[in-house]
Amino acid sequence: MSAKPEREVKGGSQSGLSGRLESAEQPPQPRGERTTLRPEKQQGSHLLLRKSHQEVRGVSSGHGSRSECVNIMPHLDGIEVREYQRAIAKSALESNTLVVLPTGLGKTVVALLVAVERLGMFPDGKVLVLAPTRPLVLQHARFFKEHLAGDEVSSATMTGESSPEVRRALFEESRLVFATPEVIRNDVHEHRYTLTTVCLVVFDEAHRCVKEYAYSEVAEAYRREALNRLILGLTASPSARRDRVLEICGKLAIENIEARSETDEDVARYVKSVSLSWERIALPEGYRDVSRILHDVLGEKVEKLRRMHLLPRDVTVTKRMLLDLGETLHRRLASRRAGYLFGAMLLQSQAISLQHAIELVETQGISSLTKYLSRLPESKTRSSRTLANDPRIIDALERSESLVEVEHPKQARLRELVTQQLDANPDSKLIVFTQFRDTVERIVENLNRVGRVSAVRFVGQATRDPEDAGLKQSEQVKILEEFRSGRFNVLVTTSIGEEGLHVPDVHHVIFYEAVPSEIRSIQRRGRTGRTSVGKVTVLMAEGTVDEAYYYSSRRKEQKMHHLLETVKRRSLKSPRKRKTTLLDYIEP
Repeated sequence: MSAKPEREVKGGSQSGLSGRLESAEQPPQPRGERTTLRPEKQQGSHLLLRKSHQEVRGVSSGHGSRSECVNIMPHLDGIEVREYQRAIAKSALESNTLVVLPTGLGKTVVALLVAVERLGMFPDGKVLVLAPTRPLVLQHARFFKEHLAGDEVSSATMTGESSPEVRRALFEESRLVFATPEVIRNDVHEHRYTLTTVCLVVFDEAHRCVKEYAYSEVAEAYRREALNRLILGLTASPSARRDRVLEICGKLAIENIEARSETDEDVARYVKSVSLSWERIALPEGYRDVSRILHDVLGEKVEKLRRMHLLPRDVTVTKRMLLDLGETLHRRLASRRAGYLFGAMLLQSQAISLQHAIELVETQGISSLTKYLSRLPESKTRSSRTLANDPRIIDALERSESLVEVEHPKQARLRELVTQQLDANPDSKLIVFTQFRDTVERIVENLNRVGRVSAVRFVGQATRDPEDAGLKQSEQVKILEEFRSGRFNVLVTTSIGEEGLHVPDVHHVIFYEAVPSEIRSIQRRGRTGRTSVGKVTVLMAEGTVDEAYYYSSRRKEQKMHHLLETVKRRSLKSPRKRKTTLLDYIEP
């Protein structure tokens, strides 16, 4: 099935676009009308589920009739389905399933297989495919469009940039819906449509289904409204924390886990080699002087919190500990108005600000710190304004301003790495990840001064100030297409580029800084080694938070792999005689 052009639909009074899938043979359609996924005409054109491959018979579902696909997995256009993908899909058709599969090994193929089967089983049913970002939603829609073997499957893409009236019509008229979870959550809450006929929901990047993220509310509504429920969660990295994995599985009502690692026999031959190296980079002495001042002020705030018995002694206080303390203090303030709690909140907030300032100077550069400290006096929060008046912070700001022409040494090393890669292979594609959008701008400017480099900025849609404009959905799509085609050879991005985006043949991924999250580390690395041998380099400022983050993510990743090995060992001991929960798998 060949790719067809996509159309974007503007909706109502709201500006923006909503991606639509339509046949190449069809003229542009009026706003809100159904579009179809339709293969090119072939001799002996097949139905959605090729009847020549399987027997179809009527079965009672308890909610009306359905068709049951007896001879399992359908044919997909342009894809050679691997045996482990078939096995996982068969398992996922039996109960709500969390699929944990390394990046690049075809989680989306599994979703497509399950979706085709469910659409065949329930002729009036819909499949809802959710992803956390607009580029990823559009990528899934394009993938299904290219590979779905069907006679006619109506489809729509909804990312919130079309009006509610258009979204209502698209949802009602389509059997395949690709959307961000916020769109579905909001529309269901406003009773624009229901999930009654949805026979499958795919939650891509299912590790996000924690706390108040929109996935949680969509899953709850689906379990409450749908007549023929099935949930499929996809992730490469669920979490190293037992409580977090339990939360994900609880909110998605997971009854079955299908996990594979890169060393498993059925997937190992499809795994491409990825070399990982990390480089320690010494900070200039001026940077270290500023960092010491900030560390001294932070130590004072932490010590006061310890004296209030709010933080433990004899352990390094991490950002996570401070964030957890903030949540605890907010809960206590909601139930009582003790004066010391307000003082504790002030100290906790200032400690968070100081940790952020230290991270900026050590891992990003002095200009980022200067910009941050100079904004503190104008902050809306009392904690920031008070901190700005501290003589030591004023001293740190003055020193930073005097160093503004001294670039972080990571920038020079980054230029060298990119040049070396292009020397080795002039057709190389590289992705540079960084935490902060300010740094994205500086890296793009830095790299575009290097011969043969064409670097491009890829960030989210939010515009925080006129100097940091977000990208429209159409701009994001265009940038990714131009990166894939070779118009740009270096993509510089933040967390928006970490999850799921498929760019074939990325030769080298560079972390501008280490990240403490095992999930984000795995996602970043997964952008290379998808179709050929890849390379990953992690830049770390020596003796700084960079190193702490790097080793933290390594420990968490090892713990996560141990958890997944436990899942596999226990699931293989004996056939299941009952529906299991994650508690059956995870060691206490």
